[in-house]
Amino acid sequence: MARNERPLPEDKADALERIERARAALDQTIAALSEAQLVAPGPHEGWSVKDHLAHLATWEAGLAALLRKQHRYAAMGVDDVDEETALSSDADALNAIIYARTKNRSLADVRGALRDAQQLLLEALAALSEDDLRKTYSHYQPDEPGEDSGEPILGWIAGNSYDHYAEHQRWIEELIQTEAAD
Repeated sequence: MARNERPLPEDKADALERIERARAALDQTIAALSEAQLVAPGPHEGWSVKDHLAHLATWEAGLAALLRKQHRYAAMGVDDVDEETALSSDADALNAIIYARTKNRSLADVRGALRDAQQLLLEALAALSEDDLRKTYSHYQPDEPGEDSGEPILGWIAGNSYDHYAEHQRWIEELIQTEAAD
């Protein structure tokens, strides 16, 4: 998912710190919101805060599976999507499918899924060595064509965790500001 131009983490401890810091910032942003605010449709294609959280949970669960060398699309609940859509470098089609499949989940279910996905990611990261973090995507998903840029898996970790949180946090903050202005 999203990758900003910030340098990759130096090591596992740095990656974990970035994940924890970004997750705490996201949690702080949504902590004071009522249930009505969390489920109200927003300006970004109608996505509510809950929809953003479901999206984050889905991609993070996929990342955790990837790091465990398990099928990430199955972990994301999209293993039945055609390979061309799943492997597309443009994630919009896949995101639309994820949104359609998660938009009717309850807020409690989404919160639980996000909490579970983060725990799975932290466990997957804990099992990796520093050397593992320098390996490429194909080391983790050798049967998946077309995804390996030759960059260390740290880029995937950043893009599907702390950078992804920050991207959606900005949208959530915009949604909150839009609601406050109405």
